[in-house]
Amino acid sequence: MVLAASAGFVPDRPDLGHRAEGVDLADPAFFADSLDPGAPRLLPPAAYRALAFAELEDDAVWTCSWLAIGLGAEISSPGDLLPFTAGHHGLHVQREGDGGLVGRFNKAQHGGCRAVPLQCRTGTKTRCSFTACGYSRDGTVLPAGRDGPTPAMHQYLGLRPERLLPVAVRAWGPLVRINLDPRAVPPEAPPEGLAALAAETRRAEFACNWKLALQALAEGGRFSETSDSLHLTGRLATGEAAAIAVHFPNLVLIEARGETCAVMLQPTALGQTLLRIGLLGSDGAEPADRETSRESSWEASWIAWQAEIAARMATAVAAQAALSGAANAAGLWLQQRIAARVRARPAITDTQPLFATAQGRGC
Repeated sequence: MVLAASAGFVPDRPDLGHRAEGVDLADPAFFADSLDPGAPRLLPPAAYRALAFAELEDDAVWTCSWLAIGLGAEISSPGDLLPFTAGHHGLHVQREGDGGLVGRFNKAQHGGCRAVPLQCRTGTKTRCSFTACGYSRDGTVLPAGRDGPTPAMHQYLGLRPERLLPVAVRAWGPLVRINLDPRAVPPEAPPEGLAALAAETRRAEFACNWKLALQALAEGGRFSETSDSLHLTGRLATGEAAAIAVHFPNLVLIEARGETCAVMLQPTALGQTLLRIGLLGSDGAEPADRETSRESSWEASWIAWQAEIAARMATAVAAQAALSGAANAAGLWLQQRIAARVRARPAITDTQPLFATAQGRGC
């Protein structure tokens, strides 16, 4: 049976395979030409523009990896809530009364819809009043009210949040990381001595696929790697030396000038990526210019880092337009891990229909 991909709609059915542009996107042959360390190239164009590949990534990457979603300092008070959409799954992390963190699937996974509308299944996060829906754009942090959860939190929490499906969550240094599998093995240890210099993340959005965004942000020479992280050496646009770390799949740390810029990537469309940006430094760090107020000094740091990110992302936007060319060290490393995750997916062995007619035929 062949399902037509009319109106940009592709059903999220792993058992039916992930095909687009005449090829099987889960076939190792799809990745083969792009994984040669001697001449690394970008993946074929379908990896950056096909909804079927985004569905494959949802299956192989976003639902089974430790994702960086924000700073712990953003939700410092009991009841504060940090939303994040992972693939098609609306999630949140909330600060508990004892200072701990709890992660859950949102109550309103499909908003007020009885079925997911076609316009919400085109690979673009929609602007919808149901901000807790897994197909909608995330809102900002929701601070708790004086008397507990606010009405705006109902879409996320419902009336009985303790009954919601749990999500694994870890305070990873000053960052918050989640995994949709509550039994997931903890991530590798975070860098030591880092703290949030500001209790906020700032956002910037660019017209490129998230894989191209990560490659551009992590431009540098390979230094070392672990199973889930890659470390590189590079330079800022100003010429200053920088140390770069990529933590699979969506966190880039750029260290320079005594500060660390944490960039968390989140796809908002097939060719659109939202960056959540945090400013980190050593515990107890003070502004370099003590005659300048802390706030104005950190603001100068924000401006410098935002300019650096914009310069790097210009390369990603150009790559999205071309969808061809070489992959750098970070791009090759990312492609290798995505290919490995696709190969490692559980095999679909059950071919029985979910429903059957009275005559026993599948619907």
